[in-house]
Amino acid sequence: MEPKIIEESRYEIIFEIRGEGHSFPNLLRKTLLEEPAVEFAGYNIDHPLLANPVFTVRTKRRQANTVTRDALEKILARTEEFRKKFS
Repeated sequence: MEPKIIEESRYEIIFEIRGEGHSFPNLLRKTLLEEPAVEFAGYNIDHPLLANPVFTVRTKRRQANTVTRDALEKILARTEEFRKKFS
């Protein structure tokens, strides 16, 4: 997985996630939408065999890159919790 920022401003970030399909972007989208400051979170894959997901996050009050980083931390914590319960 290799992220590449395409466009970034205070309240919006657009980035590509190279080498991913729908699984991780969908998890990230759902986690981002749990945050009240997120106005929009979604991704698009132009062609499932040839393209990478392009993700857009738009926020109201908090910086988009901070909200995205927080969502990634939340995913890591949940994954670790699941791993411990599964073992």
